[in-house]
Amino acid sequence: MTDYRLRTYRKFPRKQMHQVVIYLKPSESELVHQTAFTLQRTRHEFDVIRLWEQPTDLFMNSPGLLPFAILSQTQDKARTLQDVAQAIERIDDSQIQSNVAASASILAGLVLDKELIQRVLRSDIMRESVIYTKNGLQLYF
Repeated sequence: MTDYRLRTYRKFPRKQMHQVVIYLKPSESELVHQTAFTLQRTRHEFDVIRLWEQPTDLFMNSPGLLPFAILSQTQDKARTLQDVAQAIERIDDSQIQSNVAASASILAGLVLDKELIQRVLRSDIMRESVIYTKNGLQLYF
């Protein structure tokens, strides 16, 4: 992150940058609490978001954030996936709907069984997604 920040600064010295590390799954690693990189006399700070500590409601009110709800502070991940599926059904734009559904199924796969995900998220919606199809090959979730 420090290298990226310095390269960006050299190219765009007046641009502001806010760097954030997002952890998807709980971890025992001390790195999930690290908010700075220090090397001798160099110090680079960044923010850290641990999704499992974030309230589920933060993700349920924006279509682009729906896929992350399953990784949030929810006590019942299966129920949260059902709530996400209902919210996805309410998206009017079919392309956005399919992309959000495909993204939600990928992230849900980090914490739930494939069978449950397939039962809750309709694969027919995901078929239109650029995430679901790649180079003419279908990806099955």
